[in-house]
Amino acid sequence: MPRYPKHDDTVCGNCAHFLRHYVRDGSRYISLSMGHCICLRTKDREEGSTCPSWTPRKPK
Repeated sequence: MPRYPKHDDTVCGNCAHFLRHYVRDGSRYISLSMGHCICLRTKDREEGSTCPSWTPRKPK
C-alpha cells in the first residue's frame, strides 16, 4: 500500500473544480474530506466521489 495517496486518480479531490471545506480549531484550520464543485452550479461533493465534469487539476 502506498504511503501517500495517488494524485492521478479521477476523483473529486483531484479535480480543478473541487473546493475543499475547512473548519477552524482555535488558531488553525483543519481540512475536511468534504467540499463543493463549482462547475456549472454549486454541488456538495466528497473527495472520493467522481462526477462527469471531472477535469485534472493543473500543477502549481
